[in-house]
Amino acid sequence: MAQAAQQVPECTLSLSGHATDHESREGLPGATVVLLETQQATQTDAAGNYHFHVCAGLYHVQVSYLGYSPEAAEVRVAGAVIRDFQLHPDAILLNSALVQGQRTAAPTTQPTAVLAGQALQQTRGQALGEALQKMAGVTAIQTGPGIFKPMVHGLHSNRVTILNNGVRQEGQQWGVEHGPEIDPFIASRLTVVKGAASVRYGSDAIGGVVLVEPKPLRDSAGISADLSLVGMSNNGLGATSATLDGNLRRLPALSWRAQGSLRRAGTMRTPDYYLKNSGFAEQNFSGAVGWRKPTYGLEVFYSQFNTRIGILPASHAESKTDLLLAIARTEPLETTGFSYAIDRAYQHVRHDVAKLTGFVQTGAAGQFQLTLAQQTDFRDEYDKFRPRNDNLASLNKPELSYTNRTSTAELLWEHKPWHYFRGSVGLAGTYQANRYANGSRQFIPYYTNLIGGAFWIEKWQWGAWLLEGGLRLDRRDLAVKRGDRAANGAFFVDRSRFQYTTPAASLGATYDPSAHFTFSLNTGLTRRAPAANERFSEGVHNGMYELGNDLIPGATPLLPETALNTGLTVNWHANPRFNGEVTVYQNRILDFIYQVPLTEPVQTVRGSHISWQYLQTDATFRGLDLSTSYQLTADWLLSAKGSVVRTRDTRADEWQILMPADRLETTLRYTWGHDRGPLAGRYAQAGVYAVARQTRVPDHYEARDLLAPPAGYALLNAEIGTTIRWGRLPVEVSLTGSNLLNQRYRDYLNRYRYFTDEMGRNVSLRVHIPLELPHKLH
Repeated sequence: MAQAAQQVPECTLSLSGHATDHESREGLPGATVVLLETQQATQTDAAGNYHFHVCAGLYHVQVSYLGYSPEAAEVRVAGAVIRDFQLHPDAILLNSALVQGQRTAAPTTQPTAVLAGQALQQTRGQALGEALQKMAGVTAIQTGPGIFKPMVHGLHSNRVTILNNGVRQEGQQWGVEHGPEIDPFIASRLTVVKGAASVRYGSDAIGGVVLVEPKPLRDSAGISADLSLVGMSNNGLGATSATLDGNLRRLPALSWRAQGSLRRAGTMRTPDYYLKNSGFAEQNFSGAVGWRKPTYGLEVFYSQFNTRIGILPASHAESKTDLLLAIARTEPLETTGFSYAIDRAYQHVRHDVAKLTGFVQTGAAGQFQLTLAQQTDFRDEYDKFRPRNDNLASLNKPELSYTNRTSTAELLWEHKPWHYFRGSVGLAGTYQANRYANGSRQFIPYYTNLIGGAFWIEKWQWGAWLLEGGLRLDRRDLAVKRGDRAANGAFFVDRSRFQYTTPAASLGATYDPSAHFTFSLNTGLTRRAPAANERFSEGVHNGMYELGNDLIPGATPLLPETALNTGLTVNWHANPRFNGEVTVYQNRILDFIYQVPLTEPVQTVRGSHISWQYLQTDATFRGLDLSTSYQLTADWLLSAKGSVVRTRDTRADEWQILMPADRLETTLRYTWGHDRGPLAGRYAQAGVYAVARQTRVPDHYEARDLLAPPAGYALLNAEIGTTIRWGRLPVEVSLTGSNLLNQRYRDYLNRYRYFTDEMGRNVSLRVHIPLELPHKLH
């Protein structure tokens, strides 16, 4: 028998089992099963069965299913192993990133928040940056109701890396008004790594990383579908998304997925008026095909994102007097009734992603994985006003028309566990070219960006301890070509080239002394090179005027940022009543690059505009994130989450501008009925979301900005939902009300705060229908 066992090939040992309802013992089709050590994932078939091919070793297996408490177990594999799971019905899922009583992420030393399951479903219809604000420590720089740029611990844009299905998102990030070109409906899980993650994801990830993760391709025979419908009362938003997954019984290695979504909204209503030209329209689709065997696999993915977003007319003024009057008014001069029309000014954006990824198990050596991706981002921007000397032939052409093409490649080797060690070594490369069309204004010059990097990450786990360390080195070559005029008026082309070496290092430890507490400490050192827009942006952009640092007379050329980040996280979990997580952190950034508004508007042939320019200083970020819940009774759950950020400009010895204000959200939830009868998992909840006024602003603020920070606000929100069981088909229905008291307020991080209020009362209806359609071929 021993000789026969030795003949079993590596990584072909069977780990399988059955996921069932604890009370009825019925199988749970479509339950998600994850091996935390390898991040392999699958879904149970129509009978609730799952199956993996794995190497010998110790694994932590986690099973989750909507409406049930997740279950986890430690399984040692030396031969064929069967491990069954019985899940308990549990409708108590927090409406945030915290899932009561379970840690859902793979072992890590960095603070990580996850949005999945019902909490993710309750964000459907929202933009990606808007949905991410459900997590403590995550806010957004906002431009009206349609553009949200995620901000993690006070950092955003080029300092927060976004991975779309494993591909680093590379669009035209040179504007705060440029939201991520990603369809959130594609994700079954959103993960935010809070704090520097530059070793694994590149030197730009000083602030954190957002992982947009679709569910794994189906690996059991059959066809499943997923339909989401969303409607909102305030702006008439309607959204729908459909996904179809399949796997053939006669060809089990082949899996596929097709997905598409539509989202459209009309003019947003504040408590007192409609906001003219605030609608948006979005059409997206994606598809994937995978071929997977125990020792190798290949997957092809393609997605296209299309959006058209209206820009507030009040942000465009013909003269300085008009602009200052617009800022001084309590509401815009131009208001309107409800309409789905999108007029000038507006953005029109399309983003294509094509990805090819494959892996090969190499026996004793481990696994190699190669990912190749091509992205193309098309951006057209139309101003409200055009120069009076423009000819009629160009009236319907965009003022800014840019195309950004990015090719990325990553080769990763994950070695087999050795004496409590496991880790990976990788090579990564990026080639990026940004161009503008003939006739477009030169807001951003031509540039070509070439990046090459290598990294090594190693983990050591023994007993209650996990230690993690990593090193990375990137080399960046930025070549810029821009047209300009000399003092005598002669036109010339300026060519500049910048080369940077940006190292990164990280070290962290996690101590897990019991089944209920975890302590994590991590620190990282990294450098980030200045981006092309921070150096050379110049001109009118979405109603604002921006100026790069290199074009400011007498300014010192920008230096790379150097960041030292430290964070401590305490997590208490799997307790009967009290669970939660608290993170305290400090991020010291030397030569911090930031954008500041100026009190003197800029007058151009396109009107008068609020002006912004890039400056550099030293800054220290300190803060706290808190997520917690308390089970008052079997049916009542009290939860809270909040965040505090304190940022000092240490050169000027004053507070840093445009940082998030303190915020806290509390929710009381009642659940009844659980999983009995046709209405399962019934719940109702009410909560208050409060944001303080930002009083920690630079000295003499009136000389730094055209408008003081607005007052704080508190919003009353409520939600009710249930799962209607129609045979074996669960139909999830929920009704959500936000700003129920129709409070009038403005947010400090919204660039529209100069001109208008935020959204008034809004009621959202969401319907989610998962379908399992077994497909039998003989």
